Amino acid sequence: MNKFRRGILVMLLVLLMGYSGRLAALEPATMTAAAPQALELASLWSPHAINAMQSMGLGFVNVGNSAINILRLPLGLVQCTLGYPFGFGTDGIDNCVRGITAPFEMVFHVLMLPVRIVSLGAVR
Repeated sequence: MNKFRRGILVMLLVLLMGYSGRLAALEPATMTAAAPQALELASLWSPHAINAMQSMGLGFVNVGNSAINILRLPLGLVQCTLGYPFGFGTDGIDNCVRGITAPFEMVFHVLMLPVRIVSLGAVR
């Protein structure tokens, strides 16, 4: 029961901290005064934001491709052992090598995601 109470207290503390700074910013006068500047900034940064999202999307595709390539290792092992008499030995070795290098590629692509986002789409 002690852990339950501690969890509830932490959740309440987080909620109070989250709502404490937002009450003044939701006034209609503040929103009306900030709207022209927000529209100007949105029109200025929208091409950069679109490029950054496209680059980030390509990064996610690279991460997913590397995650799928991890499954080439068991496929390559089956091809090397059971498929060798049927001529699948070279394909099995190729799949084993790609399956072994795939986790390292995935780590590289995951580490490159923030670079892709911050560079505003310059990394392709």
